[in-house]
Amino acid sequence: MLQSNLTKQIETEISDYLTKEVNVSEDCRFSQYKLVRRIGLFENHIYPTGKFDKQGNYKYWYDKITSCINAEVKNVDIDTKNFRAKSDRPVDELGTHIINLKIKDWMRDNGQAEEINSAEEEGAGWGNVLWKKVRGGYERCDLRNTYIINQTAEHITETPVIERHQFSQSDLRAKSRVWKNVKEVIEGCKSDSYSSTIEAQASDTTVPYYDIYERNGEVCLKDLKIEKGEDVENNDEDKYVLAKVVVAGTKGTAGGAKIEYVLFSDKIPKMPYKEYHRGKYKGRWWREGLYELLFDVQVRLNQIGNQIAQGLEWASKTVFKSADRLIIQNILTDLKSGDIIKTRSLEQVNVRMEGFDQLANEWNRLVNLANDIANSTEVVRGITPPSGTPLGTTQLLDVNAGKLFDFIREKLSIPFSEIFKEWLIPKMVDDLTMDDVVNLTGNSEILNRVRTMIVDGWYLDNLLAIGPHTKEIADVLKSKKMEELRARPQLLISGLKKVFEGFKENVYVDIVGEQSTITEDTQSLVGIINLEADPVRRSYILDEVLKSKGFDVASWPRSQPSQPSQPSQPVQPQPAPLNQLTAKVV
Repeated sequence: MLQSNLTKQIETEISDYLTKEVNVSEDCRFSQYKLVRRIGLFENHIYPTGKFDKQGNYKYWYDKITSCINAEVKNVDIDTKNFRAKSDRPVDELGTHIINLKIKDWMRDNGQAEEINSAEEEGAGWGNVLWKKVRGGYERCDLRNTYIINQTAEHITETPVIERHQFSQSDLRAKSRVWKNVKEVIEGCKSDSYSSTIEAQASDTTVPYYDIYERNGEVCLKDLKIEKGEDVENNDEDKYVLAKVVVAGTKGTAGGAKIEYVLFSDKIPKMPYKEYHRGKYKGRWWREGLYELLFDVQVRLNQIGNQIAQGLEWASKTVFKSADRLIIQNILTDLKSGDIIKTRSLEQVNVRMEGFDQLANEWNRLVNLANDIANSTEVVRGITPPSGTPLGTTQLLDVNAGKLFDFIREKLSIPFSEIFKEWLIPKMVDDLTMDDVVNLTGNSEILNRVRTMIVDGWYLDNLLAIGPHTKEIADVLKSKKMEELRARPQLLISGLKKVFEGFKENVYVDIVGEQSTITEDTQSLVGIINLEADPVRRSYILDEVLKSKGFDVASWPRSQPSQPSQPSQPVQPQPAPLNQLTAKVV
């Protein structure tokens, strides 16, 4: 098949990513692909040259990195209960309560607890996490099969991104309504093997698989229009637009990929990614994680550990020496109990391992260095400090170690907050129905509150048309409107929309309390509630504290305040009959 400019471009970008290095500074060259491969080896405790050395000795792996990752994960821990929608507008109180119930229900049904934990582990070890928006939610990208084309970019919005996927035939057929050339791909691009990465050793399978590449980033407008069969204008060659392009291909003869068909191509408004980086920017998009930070320490620990193992194996042997040539060759096998040895000299050879003390000291120094790099001291790991350590010193170390974990937790919460605000909550609001509200709340009180909001809004909108009237007439009018709502449930849909007017623009998900002062305000209210003597004000303060904790206090029953006696009033003229008033209502 004749290749288009788009397929050639993607093919070249994949090849360059796999084979070339980029300059992140004057004398520093970097390849993200090579780094990802090395991280994969360390993650699986594998030596590039195999498990045995040239002498046939087994090479042990003395893993230190995993304990550092575990220490960070348990201290950074973010739970599903931390994901709560908030809004600074009092009018959004009811909408916030409904959406928080929806978020809790959605996270439980979609296994988000496991996904959040996996993201924390990947962020600690690999140092980077990349999420992509998909239909119905989001997914975490596989960094082994995600190609950052501009490796020196600081943010994901500054570079094209290519993702490699392996589809089954049923996966491809499911896309036939939105993708073109599906039949041609099924017939011409099948592979009877499966490989975890583009250059990994493939494993034979009994069903065919297909290599699919999705590219998100800027492309030439002219090439995009040609691919879509649209008319090209004169200046389109100099214009570049964000677009999503999906192609299918096979493995190239010299590595990389050979692109055969374009399945989908269209403009996109913005890059569909959110990113997390553990470390700071050092001239490359890929930031350092604990695997990369502890590469050298882990290599040296493995060397020392294997040196000690081999030395102790030799030192554990029992060897004798003698000047008599007629002495037996092996005391263990040639002698029996009670035998008499006739020799002029027989003594044991000292085979103690030399340099063991120096190796042990170097081991301890490297372990302490790794703990310092990873902020994984004894206090962080829950190990009792040596006897004699002052309690104040231990507490000070714990507090200062926690400050870094708080900072990492805040960095990790930022993309999660953006995912919920920009991708998930707007869809939840748009798809919400009154049945969902009833199922989420478990009672009809929320419906009554929605009806009350509709009636109050209707009353205020028609206040001028109603004209002067008493509170009793207002209550009668509202009561009649409430009866109408109960008789026509379909009117609740408009009321539900009113609950969420302006909600999507003002809501935010503050996971760790970085974007609000709710925690500080709550502590202040709790501190002053005992100083307030006015019962009404005390009740208000208590309501504010409970609302800050997520309780829907508006639905709770409360006692009615006693009405003070009113002085007699002069007789007022009677208002017009109710039927005349209601006739004026717009």
